[in-house]
Amino acid sequence: MNAEWTTEHLFYRQVNPNWLSNGQPNSQAFGPMPKDKNLLSVDDSALVSATDAWRHFTQKLGFRSVGTWAVSFAEIKEVQDLKVCSSPLVVPEDTSKNNPAHCHVDFSQVSSKSQKKHKAQLLALKASARGCQYAPIS
Repeated sequence: MNAEWTTEHLFYRQVNPNWLSNGQPNSQAFGPMPKDKNLLSVDDSALVSATDAWRHFTQKLGFRSVGTWAVSFAEIKEVQDLKVCSSPLVVPEDTSKNNPAHCHVDFSQVSSKSQKKHKAQLLALKASARGCQYAPIS
């Protein structure tokens, strides 16, 4: 946790097109995949804009995203058993992939798969209520 994060502080999440339901992110968008070892990647809004977070994810890293959604520090804490940690990415062999804004939401204290899905759904609902922060023009 960063001492400068306030309750309103936003964390951006990129949403894969397969993680949308009726145009809104579903629980898959806000829950870590097995390969992620209980860590959900997000970006710190104090260090990057929603647009630049999307560009880095799609253009520098080559992943797919239909847009950038956000959850606040307070919303993450509200869900309980989750914490946010700063975890800047450094890729020495290709510095264009570095991401000083990278953080993760740690789901490791959540014991069951069903509870992880439930908590991810709560985050997805909060992000949906806030609305997409950036979507590329199609």
